[in-house]
Amino acid sequence: MYQHVNHATMVTILEEARVPFLRGPFGAAITTTGMLIHEVRVLYKGQLRLVDSPLQVTIWSKRVRAVDFTLGYEVRPVNADLGSKPSVIAETQLATVHINEQRLQRLTPEQREYLQHWMR
Repeated sequence: MYQHVNHATMVTILEEARVPFLRGPFGAAITTTGMLIHEVRVLYKGQLRLVDSPLQVTIWSKRVRAVDFTLGYEVRPVNADLGSKPSVIAETQLATVHINEQRLQRLTPEQREYLQHWMR
C-alpha cells in the first residue's frame, strides 16, 4: 500500500536468502535436524521501495557456538554497489534441534567449518 517493502516481507526475504545459504551444510540432515529461530533483529537504515526490487542480500556468520549460530545480513537494491550503505542490516540467531527427540543438537564438524568459513 505504501509502495515500500514492509517488515513482514523483509523477514521473508531474509529467510528466502538464508535457505540456499544453509542448504549445503544442513540439507542432508533435513529429516533429522531442524533449525529454530531464537531471535531476529532488523534495522532499517533506508527505505526500500518496490521499484528497488530485486534486492541483493549479503549473508555472513557472526557467531558460531556448539548448538547455535548467528547470521548477519545486509540488504540493498540489486544495482547498488556492495560498498554502499545497506538499506537494511539484520541478524538471526538459529539453534539446531533434533526433530524426533525435540532437543538441542550440536553442530556437526562440517556445519561448523562451513559457518566459520563465512565469519566476518
